[in-house]
Amino acid sequence: MPITRQNASLPHTGIATFCKAAYVHDWNNLSADVAVLGVPYDGMASMRPGCRQAPRAIRDASARFGWLGKTEGSAGFFDLAGNRTWMKGVRLADAGDVDVSLDAERTRELIRSAVSELRRTGAMPVVLGGDHSITFPVLQTFESSGPLTVVLIDAHLDYRDTFLGLRFSNNSPFRRAHELGFIKQIITVGVRGIKSTDQEYRESLSHGNLIISAEQVRDQGVASVLESLPTDLGNYYLSMDIDGLDPSIAPGTESPEAEGLTFTEAKRLLRGIGARGRMVGLDLVEVNPYLDHAELTQHIAVQLTIEAIATRFAA
Repeated sequence: MPITRQNASLPHTGIATFCKAAYVHDWNNLSADVAVLGVPYDGMASMRPGCRQAPRAIRDASARFGWLGKTEGSAGFFDLAGNRTWMKGVRLADAGDVDVSLDAERTRELIRSAVSELRRTGAMPVVLGGDHSITFPVLQTFESSGPLTVVLIDAHLDYRDTFLGLRFSNNSPFRRAHELGFIKQIITVGVRGIKSTDQEYRESLSHGNLIISAEQVRDQGVASVLESLPTDLGNYYLSMDIDGLDPSIAPGTESPEAEGLTFTEAKRLLRGIGARGRMVGLDLVEVNPYLDHAELTQHIAVQLTIEAIATRFAA
């Protein structure tokens, strides 16, 4: 049966899917370039839970861009500054949510199983969290794409070995990722604030990773930062914590840090990184709709996700 989507032209009509793309329940019928998968889990949020609601809120906010979700291929979006159209012809599908558990280990198993199945369809997975602990089980499914570079946009390193005795939390996904044999390097951009420890910093550097602070981006400029990156990233996975952006534009997150990236800086970074490698998957995490009553954060998250997807299909 051919996949169709509902007739729901106005943003507030219809059941919310990402950019009004067709919802595909049976993945045997999924034929798309990009498949969006929600992971509504925040069991590792240690301070202000609520990002379990993000996949639903992000889908709702994405209805503004419903023309991008046409089943036969996206109409794309026009970038006035660059005088070009992005994402034209890209086929989006919404694959629903992982049916998460209240048990953390079981949830990791469910995420691994779902993303593995989704990758077998040939679509690039775009995963909407959820807290940042979800990234590690997602990354575990990319062994066939190795050696893999991980590009992380985040205010924090998330590189602790343990947190309160736990090896798997939203403080440690990239320490665990480093231990996967196929991860080549982790490049973190936007780090700042007083939460990341000197031990995390030094251990990450000693493991061959690259750390670029938000201050470096601001002082040196995006072009200079991009020049400091490897010229050929090869296959890379992109993980975007919304707290990588400044809280003035993305206040709805558990651990906001002042002096974050602007949207312009983030967009230029994404496009520059996209020109240096081939993105094989991405996630967007830590949006907490409860903490932003103006709903600005989820709207910014949608646009950041769309910009990231576009870089994968840049001609």
